[in-house]
Amino acid sequence: MRIVLTGAGGLVGKDLWLKLEPHSELWAVGRKKPETIPASQWKSLDIIDPELTIKTIQQINPDCVIHSAALSNPDQCEDNPDLGYKTNALGTRNIALACQKFDTELLYISSDQIFDGTKKTPYRENDSPNPINQYGFSKFWGENMIQTLLHRFYIVRTSLIFGTLRPTYIDKVVASALKQEPLIAATDIVNSLTYSKDLADAISFLIVKHLYGIYHIANEGFTSRYALSKTIASILKKKFDFIKKGNKNDLKLKAPRPGFTPLENFVWNLNEFPKIAPWEDALIRFLKEKGTLS
Repeated sequence: MRIVLTGAGGLVGKDLWLKLEPHSELWAVGRKKPETIPASQWKSLDIIDPELTIKTIQQINPDCVIHSAALSNPDQCEDNPDLGYKTNALGTRNIALACQKFDTELLYISSDQIFDGTKKTPYRENDSPNPINQYGFSKFWGENMIQTLLHRFYIVRTSLIFGTLRPTYIDKVVASALKQEPLIAATDIVNSLTYSKDLADAISFLIVKHLYGIYHIANEGFTSRYALSKTIASILKKKFDFIKKGNKNDLKLKAPRPGFTPLENFVWNLNEFPKIAPWEDALIRFLKEKGTLS
C-alpha cells in the first residue's frame, strides 16, 4: 500500500511512520522535513495551498492519505483562530479535495474537543458535536469537510495523546513528582488518555479493513487530571504532597476546556477489533520506555 502521511514529525506521526514504514511505500509531506524522514520519501507541502496540495498528491498517487498534521494547541488556536481554521479546516478541505480527485482513501485524526463536555457518560461516535473552543470548532469543521467531499474516509477521534517525541502533560506531572514541585491538577477536566504507539497500532490495523466511518480510538477508561497525577505519583512511589487540587479556572487557560470528554471506543469494540489497552497499562509502558520506570 502506498501511503502519504501528513504531520510525520508530530507526536502521532513519528510512531505512525515507524509502524507503517516496514510494510508500506510511505511518503511524508509537510512544511519542514523531520530529521528522521529520508529525503527520498519526502515532499515539501503547505496544505493551506490547495493547488500545491492537489499537485503533490497527484505526483505520489497514494492508496491512502493519513492526515495527522494540525494546529493542535487549543490556547494557540484561541489566540489566532484564523490560523487554526486555515490549518485544521481549510487544510483538511484541500487534502480531501485531492483525495476526491484521485479517489484516494483519507484517514483524518480529530479530537475529543469537538464535544462540549456536558454529557454524563463517555461520548460515542454518534453523539452530537458541540465545540466550545476555537480548536474544537476548527477540528469539527475539518470533519464536516471530509464528510461532505468524500465517501471513502475514516475519522478517528482521540484524546490527550502522550508519547516519547515531545513533552506532554504526563511529562509535566512526572517532572513535578520527581522534584516534588507544586502542581495544580484539575478535578473538573476528565477525559481519555491515548498512548501514541497504541494509536499508531490501531490506525495501521484500521486502514487495511476498508470499513470506513467515524471511530473513537483511545486507551480504555478515563480519569481526571487530579486522579491521573496521583496515579503517576503512586507508580513512581512518590508522595502526593506536591499535587494541589484545583479546577479549570485555577489553570488560567486561554481556551475554555470542556469538563467531561471521555471517548468510548464503541464502534471499534462493536466490530470486535483487537482490544485497546487500559490507560493505566499504557502509562506504565510509556514510563518504562522513557526510562523513568525500571
